[in-house]
Amino acid sequence: MINMPRPTNAAFAHDVLMGLSQPQKSIPCKWFYDEAGSVLFEAITKTTEYYLTRVETRLLKQVVTEIATILPELSLVVEPGSGASVKTRILLSSQPKLRTYIPMDISAAFLNSIAAQLQVDYPQIKTLPLVGDFTHIAAPSLLDEHRQRLLFFPGSTIGNFTPRDAHDLLHSFHHLGGADDWLLIGVDSTQNESQLLAAYNDNAGITAQFNKNLLLRANSELDADFNVDQFEHAARFNKTAGRVEMHLMSCCAQTVTIAAQKFNFAVGESIFTESCYKYTRPQFLAIAEACGWHMGYAWQDQTESGFELFLLQSAV
Repeated sequence: MINMPRPTNAAFAHDVLMGLSQPQKSIPCKWFYDEAGSVLFEAITKTTEYYLTRVETRLLKQVVTEIATILPELSLVVEPGSGASVKTRILLSSQPKLRTYIPMDISAAFLNSIAAQLQVDYPQIKTLPLVGDFTHIAAPSLLDEHRQRLLFFPGSTIGNFTPRDAHDLLHSFHHLGGADDWLLIGVDSTQNESQLLAAYNDNAGITAQFNKNLLLRANSELDADFNVDQFEHAARFNKTAGRVEMHLMSCCAQTVTIAAQKFNFAVGESIFTESCYKYTRPQFLAIAEACGWHMGYAWQDQTESGFELFLLQSAV
């Protein structure tokens, strides 16, 4: 395993205390992903309503042979925010010269468990898990050992970032390597409001559990006293901003204590937990190109959504 500074309770506490002190209370969505949250998210991706995983998996299966032709010397895949690496298996099984896979995730226990299984399933590929926050990524020294390198960023995770933050993230990705680096990224531009709201509020209530797990985590790790049953999951589509928003709504007037600080909630007041921007192709490409990524190839779903896979090349 590659050594990297791990996020601490201090960082989590800082973000929670700062976020709850704002007029619009918030907690950064990266803190969803402790071990329980990671498991819940993988369950979300299997729901009928969550079309993103289904569509992206189908697209990826359709194009992996073409990617192998485009990148015949591909030997390294780095995946920031790798989760369970389910879609990554499609790449690992199809790229003949792939030698190393570096999954990156904030949840150490979950990541190491997934990496261990991948090493068993793909013994010819060295799996090197990197624990940490990929928004503060540092290039592993072994990058220089590989001629062709691919950053894999699926799931429309870029939608969790505001345009400014998406720019900063893609800029940091660009600085990882050289002129022969590539980025394979999934972007969702779906604007169907009913489809979007269903995807982020499944009938089985798994997304609600995932959202509320933030409060359980604060109770466990920060000695907070959230009454989780007094908060409700809510998903909204903000047409003006072009994003789905996830909130935790207070069901009553209540006070929560965290690290000796008290936070008052009015009835209906919310904690803003996640944005999922639905960038159009022009919006996304404008951000990517401003960060040094050139348009290479694109594949779009033609059946049920506005989802696209982009293969971009770094320019130095």
